[in-house]
Amino acid sequence: MTGGPELYGFPPPDRLPDLRWLGPDYVSVLVYDLTRGLMRQDPGTRVMGVRCEGEPELRPTVDPSGVIRAHDAGFPLQVFVQDGAGRPWRLRGRWTYSGRDLGTAAASITHHWRLISADGV
Repeated sequence: MTGGPELYGFPPPDRLPDLRWLGPDYVSVLVYDLTRGLMRQDPGTRVMGVRCEGEPELRPTVDPSGVIRAHDAGFPLQVFVQDGAGRPWRLRGRWTYSGRDLGTAAASITHHWRLISADGV
């Protein structure tokens, strides 16, 4: 992501082939979605950096024929932001993608953020 936030600790996409349902660069997708969500809350927010604090938790669900049709992927994150008033914050939380009906015309992907802590820095 040229000109975007600094990114740390994310496993390379080729190490996580089970995340192909998010596209070839899951990190860019995650940062884009996370940034959009934060900006909906405060349009002046600027994401400065995102750190993946550990291995993502991957929970696939396989149908009777052995095909993955549902998949959850949770990422423990620290997000460094500047709010609309210019104050710096470190947010800790968990970003989760949930893919359902993968590989079908009804496929859907949702995401959510669970904030654990917010500290002024």
